[in-house]
Amino acid sequence: MTPAQERAAYKIVTVRDETCVRCGGHGVTRDHRQNRQRGNTRPSNLQGLCGTGTTGCHGWKTANPEAARNTGFAVPRFADPAEWPGLRLQDGHPIWVLYDDAGGWVEITPSEAKHRIEG
Repeated sequence: MTPAQERAAYKIVTVRDETCVRCGGHGVTRDHRQNRQRGNTRPSNLQGLCGTGTTGCHGWKTANPEAARNTGFAVPRFADPAEWPGLRLQDGHPIWVLYDDAGGWVEITPSEAKHRIEG
């Protein structure tokens, strides 16, 4: 992945996630759902969370890795972020989604999300 492709991914997610996907708050930072590694800075692996690695929802994710994985705010190393569901606040209500690399997402049912996470 080139630096230009990474910048484009960050820009896409900045537009997609104008507020924190977990609480709806402002002061959003772009966070890698799966720990950052070469080539995985793509929209399906990025999310907007409020705070930093130690504050806000971003800090919650860091401090609660198992809960973050079970709610899709974190993606395990073995999984493809585009196939790993995440919770997202939509119109004040949490919904399960699959993110794509074009900057969109599709809603899935809670049972489908559970099946994907639990295997």
